[in-house]
Amino acid sequence: MRGIYNAAGSMLVNQVRLENISNNLANINTPGYKRSEVVARAFPEILLYRTERVNGRGRTLASPVGLAAENIAVEETFVVNISGALFSTGRHLDLALQGPGFFVVETPQGLSYTRDGHFQISAEGILVNSLGYPVLGESGPITLKTGQPVVDSAGNIYEESELVDRLQLLAFVPENSLWKDEYNLFQVVEGAIPQRAGEAEVLQGYLEESNADLTRQMTDLVKARRSYEAAQKIFQTYDRLLSRAANELGSLG
Repeated sequence: MRGIYNAAGSMLVNQVRLENISNNLANINTPGYKRSEVVARAFPEILLYRTERVNGRGRTLASPVGLAAENIAVEETFVVNISGALFSTGRHLDLALQGPGFFVVETPQGLSYTRDGHFQISAEGILVNSLGYPVLGESGPITLKTGQPVVDSAGNIYEESELVDRLQLLAFVPENSLWKDEYNLFQVVEGAIPQRAGEAEVLQGYLEESNADLTRQMTDLVKARRSYEAAQKIFQTYDRLLSRAANELGSLG
């Protein structure tokens, strides 16, 4: 039975890996997307013993056989916060960040964070992301008169040479304090400390590409699929052996 459990554990881990890689591949062209990776852990090893009778007196002697790992499981799925490459769009409302930091958007559920700087202007003249959520400056939602503001590297927004607001850019300590929400947005874990992203540089007319590399993701996909198929075959072999043992041993005598 131990072989079946180990094979099933491997299949479950590789299934999670396949789903994660598929999500990374689906967002290969999503601006500001951060890939995620799966970390697996092995259960503690145990020492196996063989028991046998001694001198026919009913006493048993335990002798060590060797070590065996009980199983494997997914420990966590973490976000890789490495900056993606930049590509030029020439669009005034496309903004990219270099260095640690996130744009802040206001959603119906509260504040969310993103690296996707593909912004627009709503009918009310408010700077919004692709979902229509307001992008926050230091004074709140940013209101613009035209679709051609000037944004400097510090995030200051100008219209007709007048300062409108400054983008609210935040980083968090520790760096892995964010978890993925829907629509390329991030939420912050409880207890995370927000701080001004002083090292973040804003580039106007650019977008940050996804940091998921197509070649690496396809290679990982093949590896995970082959591992899943190998574990599946092991599971099927053990299943046939158990079925045969149950059927043939029951008919002996």
